[in-house]
Amino acid sequence: MRISIVGAGALGRVYGVRLAAQGDDVTFVVRPERVHDVRPFLIEQVNSADRRDTLERPRLAADIPADTEIVLVTVRFDQLAPGPDLGGDAARAAGRRTVADLLRGGPAVPAVVLTPLMPPQRAALEDAAGRPITPAMPSVSGYLDDRGVVRYWIVGFTSTLIDEGDAPAERPLLDELARRLTSADVAARVERGVGAQNLATTIAFFPLIAAIDAGGGTRALLEDEGVLGAALEATRECAALADRLGDVAPWTRLLTRVIGPRTLRPGVALVRLLAPEALRFLDAHFGPKLRAQHLAMGAAIVALGHEHGVSLPALEGLMTAIGRRPEPR
Repeated sequence: MRISIVGAGALGRVYGVRLAAQGDDVTFVVRPERVHDVRPFLIEQVNSADRRDTLERPRLAADIPADTEIVLVTVRFDQLAPGPDLGGDAARAAGRRTVADLLRGGPAVPAVVLTPLMPPQRAALEDAAGRPITPAMPSVSGYLDDRGVVRYWIVGFTSTLIDEGDAPAERPLLDELARRLTSADVAARVERGVGAQNLATTIAFFPLIAAIDAGGGTRALLEDEGVLGAALEATRECAALADRLGDVAPWTRLLTRVIGPRTLRPGVALVRLLAPEALRFLDAHFGPKLRAQHLAMGAAIVALGHEHGVSLPALEGLMTAIGRRPEPR
């Protein structure tokens, strides 16, 4: 299968290298200045006896090739939509094309977006790209370590979910993508309602993610009673909003219900003892380096709350705390 992956960060590399390792024709669509980077892509699965895969010469391109059969979009939320709130104007001012520009200039094939999408941003992306997009929900989490290697986990109790969408003509390609991913040991399936589930799950879980940035890392967060309390209250607020928008993934619902001041600290202490790399991942993946994403996603969630009559004062306070922190280096 000929697959183009827009974005070559941790998520894009895991999906792309796994697919390429089994013989699929994978192209990573990157910024023009990165096209001639000849360094290999190395990925290591933490929860599978340190499985290691290497793509010695990844194919990089500035445009989506004309013979692509399906596109996977794996960029950050703040890099996704075309408007000024999510970096579209800034990208063009810097001479870079947006994801919408790339999709509009590419072949008319299914575009599967693994990044969580809020309804207004999805509509803006579809309008700017001139085509519908297919929401998906990844089962992979990872980060780029100091060696330039992606260390990642595949969640064993779930699958990468791909929305079946409303275009019957695209269904065979979506099914084939799910089959190819499953063959590459990344379980995947196509089903209805994935976009709504990903939206609700992201909203429910977001305050816990944003709190890591607001607190200056997991360790510092646990010592900051103010930020920690705001994060827990924001989690309750966002759970109420999420319930109005879709079905939250069971693991997220369980986590948000049991987490609290009495369970969070001992839980983190246990993780630090048994799986210290998981905390390094949390700080790298959800810490200050992703501040632009946190602020953009938080603003989008607050706007959805206003639209659906759900007040989110604790979340707004959390966003204010993030905005006041020093800029990440």
